[in-house]
Amino acid sequence: MCRVVTIASFFLLAVTLAGCAGGPAADKPQAVNVTSLPAGATAAAQGDSPLSRAVLKDVNAFRASKGAGALMADATLQRAAAVHAADMSGRGFFGHHNPEGQGPRERVLAVNPGFKGRVAENIQMVEGPTYAAMSDETLAQTLTDKWAQSPTHRKNMQMPDMTHSGIGIARSGDRIIAVQVFSGP
Repeated sequence: MCRVVTIASFFLLAVTLAGCAGGPAADKPQAVNVTSLPAGATAAAQGDSPLSRAVLKDVNAFRASKGAGALMADATLQRAAAVHAADMSGRGFFGHHNPEGQGPRERVLAVNPGFKGRVAENIQMVEGPTYAAMSDETLAQTLTDKWAQSPTHRKNMQMPDMTHSGIGIARSGDRIIAVQVFSGP
């Protein structure tokens, strides 16, 4: 009998505490890590690649057609993009924020704590043997075209005040994930 009372008391306490979970303290945003990037993704991230250079070339051609200047490659942005691509590939998620809530700006700050500019990000995932068999130039054009078809991604690509970029690529079998991070003043 005592054991039933103990379990029942524990259950009642758990229900009471769960009811408090939605109070004012739960409404406060959680602190997001801006001091480090996910360790597994950091180790798996690729550096500069022929595909990332081809994507930058195609995005710059798109920008030129819209009257925007060329983006300059930036090592900080490239590292943040590469780690995010590797993280999405390794942990099987797809989005601008990782499961811990770290987004594009937090990733850039983790690489360069003194960063002060604006940040925007485009992500893309393509999958299948057709994409995996494409040359870097053809795949880069495909990725750029897909971004250009999305109003939000297109806006990021053609914003004239974005002046720098980094591109991360992760490949896993027939799946390719591309991340482009933009920055400007």
